[in-house]
Amino acid sequence: MSTLIRTDHVSAADRLDFVREMTAATWVPMDCRAIGDRTGYVKANYVEEFRASGLGAMQVVVMDVMPISVHRTPELISQEDPDMLKLVLVRGGNSCVVAQDGQQAPVSVGEFAIYDTRRPYEVVCGASGDWPTQMMTFMFPPSLLPLSRNRLSQLCAVRFQAGAGLGDVTSQFLLHLARNIDHYSPAEAARLSTAALEVLATRLAHELDIRDWGTPEARRHAQLTTIQAFIQQHLGDPGLSPAMIAAAHHISLRSLHQLFHDEGLTVAGWIRQRRLECCRRDLSDPALAPRPVAAIAARWGFSSPGDFSRAFRAVHGLPPAEYRKSARVVKVSAR
Repeated sequence: MSTLIRTDHVSAADRLDFVREMTAATWVPMDCRAIGDRTGYVKANYVEEFRASGLGAMQVVVMDVMPISVHRTPELISQEDPDMLKLVLVRGGNSCVVAQDGQQAPVSVGEFAIYDTRRPYEVVCGASGDWPTQMMTFMFPPSLLPLSRNRLSQLCAVRFQAGAGLGDVTSQFLLHLARNIDHYSPAEAARLSTAALEVLATRLAHELDIRDWGTPEARRHAQLTTIQAFIQQHLGDPGLSPAMIAAAHHISLRSLHQLFHDEGLTVAGWIRQRRLECCRRDLSDPALAPRPVAAIAARWGFSSPGDFSRAFRAVHGLPPAEYRKSARVVKVSAR
């Protein structure tokens, strides 16, 4: 189910602050700066729109935005560092520019670029002139891709064109996936999320000129991706444990822990991170406002409300109930 946020009931004077608060709640904290004369859009009754959805382990946001630039600074990274990879794909209208690590990627219709939330970046929406940009973002943990962190860093702020062949397949798959996102069941969404990551990984590997997927490193990453997809599908099971996961994939417990250790992760830590992210998403969803915090925690495998509250606060800086109120303020302010 999608959460729709519009700016038609926000005054011109408050709109930039509203977008800044909304982006922090939806993605990660970012500094938003206007480009050009934004009041013209208000006079023309132009409405910015953001439709956020969950797709398995991925968060998808489809949006129409006026010219704006967003900056992820070292100071903001130090406040919150969820370790996510973001992909921006332009659907229509204006173009955008993604900049990170000294590289710049101009992205036009049908093209995309990726960037890392753990390092400073800038995204300029409306880079070609004073008209809106139709775009979408996908955000997910980089550990879900069967590529090393060093490999992925080579691809940040690189322009991926939508030419014939693999380039067009990737862009069209992601576009159609997001366009129909409200029609998927949770099980379908989880499988499609895995499929999207496979398509994206193939496109990224092509860019890196990785031809041999049979290397030990590639097989290890593929196994890790499969296991993480399994975990994502069973997050609500309070019995989810390293022993259960290892048995389901016919590997030893030691091998399972080694897979995660090689990526700087722990099995229990990764499960907790994904559960907390699902809880955060549900707490931000107005449609789930009547559902008690404890019920949301239980839905995602937290059997102890106290343990959930402490874990959530450690990551997000607020108790779950307070976080829900703050997220509600951002959405209600648009009414």
